[in-house]
Amino acid sequence: MKIDRAETLRYLGFRGQELSAADERNLARAEELCLSAATPRTVWIRYDFDCENMSPVGSGVVFRGNAIRRHLAGCRAVYLIAATLGLGLDKTIAGLMRTEPAVGVMTDSAAVSLIESVLDDLCADLAKRENGGLTRRFSCGYADFPLEQQTDFMRLLDMGRKLGVFIGADYLMTPQKTVTAVIGVREGEEKKS
Repeated sequence: MKIDRAETLRYLGFRGQELSAADERNLARAEELCLSAATPRTVWIRYDFDCENMSPVGSGVVFRGNAIRRHLAGCRAVYLIAATLGLGLDKTIAGLMRTEPAVGVMTDSAAVSLIESVLDDLCADLAKRENGGLTRRFSCGYADFPLEQQTDFMRLLDMGRKLGVFIGADYLMTPQKTVTAVIGVREGEEKKS
């Protein structure tokens, strides 16, 4: 788990321009605040997968959308995953936005890099379990995979109890730096994880 400075700068919209000394100090502080306030947690579950009906077997869920159908074509199983950086980080960022907006924005961007790193680590662990053969992760809200299917992930992964994550009427999750995704498992194929 790490913060990738280049990714943080990309999320901030930097396009190769030189950082001022003040920006360097603020960014270093933002990364430090992010790492100290984050409490990363993950959860996952593996299901056999009915590709024809687009359903994790026994889950009562049917994935909707053409993009997810293409993504999971030929998969024999799926992992449903979730990761969060915790509510403490949300509170830290909110406080910074009121008192030091520049550092707050930088901390928020560093948190995006950090949650991606947590997800990358989880996916690497799952790839080892499967000896490769995994698709990339695919989240609700990508293309035509409906955001409202977040509720299925919430229920199947028991995210409220296991991660302290809750979902609003707009299907957005709290804590804000929380991600859900599905990863397909293909038989006998080496795929990028």
